[in-house]
Amino acid sequence: MAPPLALVATLAAAPLAAQAVAGSESAQLDAVEKARAAGDFDRARALLEPMLAAAPDNPDLLRRMAMIDAGAGRLDQAQRGIDRAAALAPDDLDVTLARGFILAWQGELSAAREAADAIAARDPDYPELSVLRETLARQRAQDRVRIRAASLVFEVSDIKLDSGARSTWTSQGGVLAADFSPVTTVTVGIAREKRRAVDTRLTARMDRRLGSGFAYLSASAVPHPDFQERWSLGAGGETAIASNLTALVDGRVARYDTGTIVAFQPGLRYRVTSRASLTGRAIAIFEGGDQRLGGAARVDYSLPNEGSLFAIAASYPDAEAGGVRQLRSAAAGVTWPVAKSIAVTAAGSHEDRKDSYRRWSGSLALTYRFGVQ
Repeated sequence: MAPPLALVATLAAAPLAAQAVAGSESAQLDAVEKARAAGDFDRARALLEPMLAAAPDNPDLLRRMAMIDAGAGRLDQAQRGIDRAAALAPDDLDVTLARGFILAWQGELSAAREAADAIAARDPDYPELSVLRETLARQRAQDRVRIRAASLVFEVSDIKLDSGARSTWTSQGGVLAADFSPVTTVTVGIAREKRRAVDTRLTARMDRRLGSGFAYLSASAVPHPDFQERWSLGAGGETAIASNLTALVDGRVARYDTGTIVAFQPGLRYRVTSRASLTGRAIAIFEGGDQRLGGAARVDYSLPNEGSLFAIAASYPDAEAGGVRQLRSAAAGVTWPVAKSIAVTAAGSHEDRKDSYRRWSGSLALTYRFGVQ
């Protein structure tokens, strides 16, 4: 008996429907890759998330999401995603390749080389294997000490004391940053500030990248200080806790002629878009048995030409040799690349230190980045 006409029509349409679904998925994956290649990681993630929610154990989708996370700087999250994809599909060379790249970006060069060797053993001409090899070669070259950037900073301030007297303060300084490994950067600086006397401040800081965040240690010293600290020690860092949220923490202990203070600053940074972020911090200073609280908010916006804008508003306790006083401040500035390796930062600020002075400042910084082609 011949099948009913309706059944024939349904069976004939089924392959066409499957092709339409497959075509739709392919088009969406193409859109994901275009967004990722353009650096629009928010859009790439938004396009891929519904597909991954429908197929959470799909190794290819996990691989793509891991590469999006890596591109956005969330390396810990990327590592978790690609490790899961590798567990589900240990023989998938695309997954192995992506894992090799993520390990290299994490600074895990030995494990990344093992991934590259595993691919080469099966297919020496596998697409992008040579790119992974070149990435590893660059990372090995960076194992030696390499100067990253140098900056010169100049500032002038108009001061009005509570007594009504006016004064001009000036400051000049220099900063040098060097990479000691692909994940470790050391920065040293010197700043000379002239008020009624001159304080010269020496600083050093070591940053170490840890997955999608970093940790740092810092120290400063001021020989024969008049108004700054004799010495200070600090530590802190940041880590991603969600796709668009980063936790921050900073701590510092400083010794002044008038006593020792301890400062603690927890905070959060929310990435509003791929270019804009909002940071909020709580600020607490402990001096003897006293505790003072404050806070700060900051907006950052990245410009298409690799420049940036920022604005800050804050009210918090601040320490100088005269003791801890409440400080209200506002600042804004712009960083503008004048060449591939040179950027200029200009900023203006206003401070009102309770029962002390008001300050209007303008600063200019010139930064040269080494090795930029």
